[in-house]
Amino acid sequence: MPKNSLDQFAKLMVDPKVNAILKVTKSASGLSTKQIASATKIPTNQLYYTINKMLDADLLTIVNQVQVKNLTENYYSSKQLTHESAANQTELDQIDRDLTNISGAWSQTHAQEMLRWIMLLNREFNETFKEQMTIDHPELATVFMSHSTLELSAAGEHQLRLDLIKVLADAEKNDPDPDAPDKKTAKITIEKWA
Repeated sequence: MPKNSLDQFAKLMVDPKVNAILKVTKSASGLSTKQIASATKIPTNQLYYTINKMLDADLLTIVNQVQVKNLTENYYSSKQLTHESAANQTELDQIDRDLTNISGAWSQTHAQEMLRWIMLLNREFNETFKEQMTIDHPELATVFMSHSTLELSAAGEHQLRLDLIKVLADAEKNDPDPDAPDKKTAKITIEKWA
């Protein structure tokens, strides 16, 4: 994929509208633009450009078309992005989650885009880390990193992944101070390699 396209993909993946659309279009039956607008609270006229860019990047697919008078209404799904093996998908579907979980199959066919996205996220973390370490009280920094090297069986690794996804899925629900006026966006990325 040309560098220009990779840059466009990286920009797309940090767009809040893209993340909102991905979260609401996980169903295989898809949503119309009006339904996406309703679910995301993004005005319909602000969705068309982003949806077209997402279609070009294979983040969305048109799963159904319905003729409404003289117009064709498309239904969009991001299921192909997150679809797992049958066993994994059953377990993941049981978790009420609001996160983007990228499947191995999608990653394999979009390896260059994934690498660019990972580099972008790492760069964003590095820049935030540098900025936070210049504050007068580093103990108040809002950036942190945790790292661990574990010896796990395949079943143990699978269970760890499910446990981490459950923790992320329940984080807002388990916030001990949900009405705090000083809430901040927390960006969490889980990477695993051997």
